[in-house]
Amino acid sequence: MTSKNNQYFISILNLRILMNWELITAVVFYSIVAILIYINRDKFQWMQKVFLVHKTQKGLKWMKKLSRFTIFWKIFSTLAIPTAVFCALWVGQMLWSNSMGIIAGTAGAGVYPAIPGVRIPGSPFYIPFWQGIIAIALLAVVHEFAHGIVASMEGLKLKSTGFGFLAILPLAFVEIDEDNLRNAPRLSRLRVAASGAFANIWMWVIFSLLIGFIFGGFVSSSFVNEGINITATQEGLPADIAGVPAGSIIYGINNYSTPTMQDFQNIMNRHKAGEIVVLNTSEGIFEVETVSSPQDPDAPLLGVMVMQDVRVADHAYEKYGRFGFSVIMWMLDLFKWIALLNLFVGIMNFLPIWALDGGMIFYDLTSYVFKSQKLHHFVVTAVFAFFLILLLFNLLGPAILSLF
Repeated sequence: MTSKNNQYFISILNLRILMNWELITAVVFYSIVAILIYINRDKFQWMQKVFLVHKTQKGLKWMKKLSRFTIFWKIFSTLAIPTAVFCALWVGQMLWSNSMGIIAGTAGAGVYPAIPGVRIPGSPFYIPFWQGIIAIALLAVVHEFAHGIVASMEGLKLKSTGFGFLAILPLAFVEIDEDNLRNAPRLSRLRVAASGAFANIWMWVIFSLLIGFIFGGFVSSSFVNEGINITATQEGLPADIAGVPAGSIIYGINNYSTPTMQDFQNIMNRHKAGEIVVLNTSEGIFEVETVSSPQDPDAPLLGVMVMQDVRVADHAYEKYGRFGFSVIMWMLDLFKWIALLNLFVGIMNFLPIWALDGGMIFYDLTSYVFKSQKLHHFVVTAVFAFFLILLLFNLLGPAILSLF
């Protein structure tokens, strides 16, 4: 066996050990959680027949203390309202455009399910278990703390806080007195509803900056750009038709090298929809006839999901040691998922769907416009249904249409 084959075998073995270790620790984690819940089962209760929760008074004292910074939280929660409107319109427009692409056969799913530690067939996303669990727990605490702080600032009574689980996913909550909230001024309700997701968006900003500040030097010195990794191809679109396999690396397009995402984007921008591009990949040469992008009819679409592919620089292990390098990479991955999941949860939570904060925001904002309660309820119900259908179609549309 050659040295190169030895390295490949060791890499695959290490990956399998890592995956098995993650699976084992996930099973141990949930086993311990299940045992603790069973032992303390009298302290847990079902909320809305879906969430298994434990209510407590812990955290309320801190929410009330932090709410004393009235000017800051009024500015924060007021800015959250137009941010909510912008995010709802922006995400709605993207979901609508992608839906038209799905119907036209030029786009794949726009929404994918993701569960930490679970590789879901058809989804290009995989969230490592521990980074995902920590990130979800943190974003839930930040989200609910923001709701509680702003509610306290607005003079609303906080009844309890707590934690729990939705299936296997951890969650946090703050319980606001329903009568207080219902009778509060509309602006107060809007501030409370918008503050949670707005706090998540700020977590994305903060952790994105921390990644650059803490890990920027490590990343720039430890990795070498190799090309563009095709993480997934969309069924029935140009790359899939041309036989380009997912997992292959694009090294060049039309004899121009593409070591970075910027190079890849610059070269693709030189072409128009309908033109043929030649991809030089790790799996061979492929001629791909592009089609129109749903967002821009003139822009070429390959029908791939891509990310920067890198390799570890030769000197990185010497500088940090293999264990030290692995620890730094684990922390970098944790910060990355904290940032990404906070962003995703933040912007998606602003959609005008009844179960989300965006539903309450939309309801209260439109009550300024529609004075007739009957008409108001009709419009709100119609919009909620439309956005729910739009979201589900982006998730399930390609699979449904493939049956016909």
